[in-house]
Amino acid sequence: MAYKLSAEEEKEAKEFATRFFGGTASALEQFIAEWWWVNHPEARNQFPFTRPEQHLPFWSNIIIGGISVAEALLGLGIEEDPMKLLERVDYKVKEQMKEFAKGLRKFGEGGILYSAPMLTKTTIVHNVPTPVAAPIGQVRTEQLLAGRVIKL
Repeated sequence: MAYKLSAEEEKEAKEFATRFFGGTASALEQFIAEWWWVNHPEARNQFPFTRPEQHLPFWSNIIIGGISVAEALLGLGIEEDPMKLLERVDYKVKEQMKEFAKGLRKFGEGGILYSAPMLTKTTIVHNVPTPVAAPIGQVRTEQLLAGRVIKL
């Protein structure tokens, strides 16, 4: 027996898929930028593979996040605005535009769900110093056991 989705469940499934594809598109943009950076060494230290400030990610990462934010804001603006430009257009076209705007907003939200953590991770990775390992043979046993509780 096949399970029939209710109208609300079908709506939620479409919204999830739209957000998922928005996140996937941002991940694909990131992958292409990383591929270009790896395979074209002459592009390194040139825009967009430079940093606006030493502690921030590359411009390419920031641009990818900005594209997602722009999509979401554009969709929100079209969806919320009563479409003053289309006042003379019939009701059906206005509803189609509102549906498109809602989809664009959801697509942008999906991209934000990918790019915000990506930017956060990249910023943290570039700002947290990596621990330096001690050379082999120079670590004393007392140093290894310091701060450890040993049960006998």
